[in-house]
Parts: sequence; structure tokens; C-alpha cells
Amino acid sequence: MTDIELLMSKTPPCPRCEVPVLLAARYPHAWCNQAGEHVGGLKESVLCRSCDTGDPAAAGLLELFTRDGQLSAAHLTAFGALVQHWLDTVRNRTPDRAALDAEEARWRAGEL
Repeated sequence: MTDIELLMSKTPPCPRCEVPVLLAARYPHAWCNQAGEHVGGLKESVLCRSCDTGDPAAAGLLELFTRDGQLSAAHLTAFGALVQHWLDTVRNRTPDRAALDAEEARWRAGEL
């Protein structure tokens, strides 16, 4: 069983738009480095009212927050299932290499 910490109050700003997020999830994350050694750490995924509107994995959660304002006890069962679906999707996403390369090129050119 993986320990997942959910933050719904005192949430961090969205790394994409700087607006406070609705939900942040922190969970264990591991990978192997170039030497083949196991490296463990934590990963954080955030749910942003603005940036995640087009994400199908976030749609149910965003609808629940919109309908409920924040989150009431009446919707806790639905919330749990929606968070699990969202996390199953976002925790397995990998960065877009082409976008990273383009951003690095802009940074090296002094455009960022």
C-alpha cells in the first residue's frame, strides 16, 4: 500500500499559473539513475482549477469541487474514487521531451 498525503488547505501555488491549487497529492516515487542505482523520493501532483480544465482525468474532481464549492461530507465516497482515478493517471505521466528541449533552447537564448 502506498502512502498518499492529500492537501486541501494551505495548498501550494500551481507550478504552471501560480494560482493556489484545489488539491495537492504527495506520494513516494522512485527511479533508477544512470548508474542503475535505485533512487527514492516524493512526487507531488496538483489539481488546478484553471490549468486542468481540459484534462479528462481531472474532469470529475473539478466538477465535484465546482458543484460543492469545496467539498462536503456527503461527497466523500465520490471524492475518494475520483482522486484515485486522477492519481492513477497523473502519477504515470512523463515529461514531454520536445517541450523540455524547446524550453531549454529558449532559456539558453535568454528568452526566459
